[in-house]
Amino acid sequence: MVVDGVVWPVQGAQVAILDGSRVLLQLRPFPPGWELPGGHVEPDEDPAQTAVREAEEETGLRVNIRGLVGVYSWSGLRNAADAVFLAEVAGGHARWSLESLRTMYVTADGIPRTAFPWCRQRVYDALARSEGAPPVHRVQPITPRTVAAFSTSWLSSPFDRLRGRGGHEGG
Repeated sequence: MVVDGVVWPVQGAQVAILDGSRVLLQLRPFPPGWELPGGHVEPDEDPAQTAVREAEEETGLRVNIRGLVGVYSWSGLRNAADAVFLAEVAGGHARWSLESLRTMYVTADGIPRTAFPWCRQRVYDALARSEGAPPVHRVQPITPRTVAAFSTSWLSSPFDRLRGRGGHEGG
């Protein structure tokens, strides 16, 4: 994938499916957390096609790619890179799968605390891209501290719901 004239190899591809100013997240069962649909790029597969394929496999939705949001290189506990694409629903019907127990649309300020640590920035970038911002390259550190903080986020989640701060919209 090319961002600002630099080629970045990617191993994964995700899709930010937009509905106005909201982005679709899915609840992955293991490890549990909210995430953009996506998965591993197969050998000789175009990352955009991976994003389309994975969106349909995981959510039941067929999507059209509108452009590249960015390339996200991981550092720390995991060293890989994902391409994230902007998309819109073209058909299909939302359904659950073994990789996606539930879906919901969220706004930038409604992202649940239990979203994976790297997901929030990707949602922000997708919304900015939908408004004309250029594609980005970001390094996203995944450290033992990041993992521990995310793991404890599930402990606060029931209390967030009671206080009305669950970040759950639509669905």
